[in-house]
Amino acid sequence: MPLEEFEQVLMRDWVPVELAGDAIPKWAQGIPPGSYLCASGTGTINNPLVSVYPNELIPSGALIGGIDVYRRSPDDPVEWNKDWYAVVRSGNDPTLLLVDGPKKDAEHWLNELPARVRGIEILGVPKSHSVL
Repeated sequence: MPLEEFEQVLMRDWVPVELAGDAIPKWAQGIPPGSYLCASGTGTINNPLVSVYPNELIPSGALIGGIDVYRRSPDDPVEWNKDWYAVVRSGNDPTLLLVDGPKKDAEHWLNELPARVRGIEILGVPKSHSVL
C-alpha cells in the first residue's frame, strides 16, 4: 500500500480512526459494504509501541499500524467477526507499506464492538448508515 493511503492514520500516533469512503486504502475497497474499518498507527519508527515484524512473507520490517475490519456475522452465534491486518514499514522502500492479513485474534468473535472504537473520528466521507 502506498504510504499516502495510510498517512492520515499515522499522524494520529495510535489514536484509532474509522476509515470510510476515499480514506479506505485501495487494497481494502472490496471489503463488503456494512463493514467497519478501524485503523491506528504511528509514523515514528522509534515509538516504543513499534516492534519488529518478521514472518514467512515479510522477512523484516517494523509494525507501525493495523487495521481491524469488523463485519456483522448473521450466520454465527455472535454479532460481529473481526479480522486484523498488520501494517508494516519495510526498510527497502519507505514510501511503500506492506499489509499482512487477515489474521484472527482473541477478538475474532464479538457480541459487541469494543468501547475503544465507539464514537471515534471518521476519516473520509462517512457511510450512509452508521455501524455504531
